[in-house]
Amino acid sequence: MDFNAWRPEDTARRFSIMGASSLGTFLWIGLWLGSGLNPLLALLLGIVAGVIAYLIAFPVLRALFRR
Repeated sequence: MDFNAWRPEDTARRFSIMGASSLGTFLWIGLWLGSGLNPLLALLLGIVAGVIAYLIAFPVLRALFRR
């Protein structure tokens, strides 16, 4: 796969999905095992945090990669 052929939107979307899923997974495991929260509630909070991180990171990274 040629990384130079990606458009700035593709690169920003892939990096923001990678970061958001990492944050959501880390938060889910941390809330579940670290604080003893119900696993389903911790999963829900991890998903919400991942979606919020994606919605913030995508426009920022898209603007950064368009330069």
